[in-house]
Amino acid sequence: MQDTSDRAGRAHSLNILLEYYWIYLSKITSAVQTHLGDQGTETLFDGLRRYGHLRGERMRNSAQVCAEGRDALSLLRAWDVADVMLASEGERMDVTGTPQRAVATLARIPGDAYEPVRTAPGLLEQYWNTVLPGIAEGFDKDLSIRLQGHVLECSYTGDTTGRSTTAPTDTLDTPAACISLSRSTLGDFAAMTMYTGQALLDRYDATGEKVLREALYAFGLERAHAMRDAVLAEGKPLNFETWFEAIQKRDPNASAFVFRGDYVVSPGVFQVRCTYCPCADTWGEEGHKGLTFGQIYDHEVHRGLVEGFHPDGIVAWDTLKTRGDKTCNFRFYIPQLVSDSDPKWARDKAC
Repeated sequence: MQDTSDRAGRAHSLNILLEYYWIYLSKITSAVQTHLGDQGTETLFDGLRRYGHLRGERMRNSAQVCAEGRDALSLLRAWDVADVMLASEGERMDVTGTPQRAVATLARIPGDAYEPVRTAPGLLEQYWNTVLPGIAEGFDKDLSIRLQGHVLECSYTGDTTGRSTTAPTDTLDTPAACISLSRSTLGDFAAMTMYTGQALLDRYDATGEKVLREALYAFGLERAHAMRDAVLAEGKPLNFETWFEAIQKRDPNASAFVFRGDYVVSPGVFQVRCTYCPCADTWGEEGHKGLTFGQIYDHEVHRGLVEGFHPDGIVAWDTLKTRGDKTCNFRFYIPQLVSDSDPKWARDKAC
């Protein structure tokens, strides 16, 4: 598991979470451009604007903003994804200004650390030029946001009488605040995938679903291949014990989720019950359509994560939040590696 006992460990865990955004952006834009062309890309970015709007609404509705009021500084104090913070010098938000105009100075453009996004012509610029206006629309009609070079500028033309001029606090210094940011970062990632996915499904139906599934599987596959290569480099066998060890090293710590303690990890079996998931909460807000998308995500991403590590891995659940269950009970197995000491359900399925 990632060591998050200090500031550096918490920053590392959040960086891994944030990488999900850029892996997905790379995979979905590539799949859409290949199969649906420019019209499909336009549809995809319509979904990204809806995602930005949701982020703005979530920050508008946050307890912090409801208490402080809406303005340029309060938006940055309530910023709900780790992107700006982790792109700042020393991974501390560098914010100056007033409630009317606030500026966050960055050390780099959020997203440019992931090479396939950085090297795709115009992709990162188009992403921010789409998402930021969506955030502004969702937050307040009197707000505008723009990213110019390494400067994120927020302007607010509404009434700011008596508003706080306090800059954002350092989230990474406080474990509980960091867990909250991890969860909102992951929940907003779920919104990004959902709204882009729904845009493709609404316009292209079954063909859109095919493209979406391809991108989600590729998203899981890239993560799995990195895990597989690390395990093989250590001279270890490919099984669920080494898969679990690798995913704990590579992926976020469990504080973004909540798991029950009764789990089984053996060479042939991975069984764990998740009782809290920020992604499922986000998808559930959209009702049936959101949960339908969530099932597609669960199936394709987890297949990629397992099959990309071991080609004989089987992905299954006996309960799944996106099917309407209260928890997700993961029951993954590799038939030829299931032993007599594994749970009965696994022995029965492996026969």
